[in-house]
Amino acid sequence: MTTYATLKSDITEYMARSDITDALKATFVRIAESEIRRSVRIGAMEVTDTSFAVSSQSTALPTGFIAMRSLSNNEQNKREMDYLPPARLRSSRVMDIGAQTPTAYSIEGTNLIVAPTPSAGTTLTMVYYKAFDALSADTDTNVLLSTYYDVYLYGALRAASEWALEPENEQRYAAKFTQVIEQTNQEERWSRVSGSALFRTGGMGTP
Repeated sequence: MTTYATLKSDITEYMARSDITDALKATFVRIAESEIRRSVRIGAMEVTDTSFAVSSQSTALPTGFIAMRSLSNNEQNKREMDYLPPARLRSSRVMDIGAQTPTAYSIEGTNLIVAPTPSAGTTLTMVYYKAFDALSADTDTNVLLSTYYDVYLYGALRAASEWALEPENEQRYAAKFTQVIEQTNQEERWSRVSGSALFRTGGMGTP
């Protein structure tokens, strides 16, 4: 099983520098994780909440929320709700209707906005992408680190090369990072169609 300790050890090996402390390696990984949250979308990041409670038009999104996959009400045959941009939703007539089952939604900052105003006890079914918890302890791991290790590795090496003022290495690792993210997302899209996960040959951590 690939762990945070393995990743930090490999950063040391690839960079071949004696001045990279554990604190610096943790920083490089955090930088990579920030980009991963923006760019990587795999099935293991999906969460389904069948009882997301809304008691007003504005409700805080779940911790770790990245992006919505689908949102439906739990009434009217679980009808999928319509997404509208914030300004359009707030100017629409559904915002002024009395308490009813929500039929439309938007996202403002870290809040979910629904309309019409939900009745008491209203719940929704939300399918969304949730960020993996940040790696912290040496034994920490997650599905992305175990299955698509090179995403973490090249992201951290890009950040390390930037810190080390090695522009050629930074450019090289940035290109590899972008490439493996694209491959990872593409394989996940294929797996949704084929019904089984596809994996690259040659090992996930092979440079």
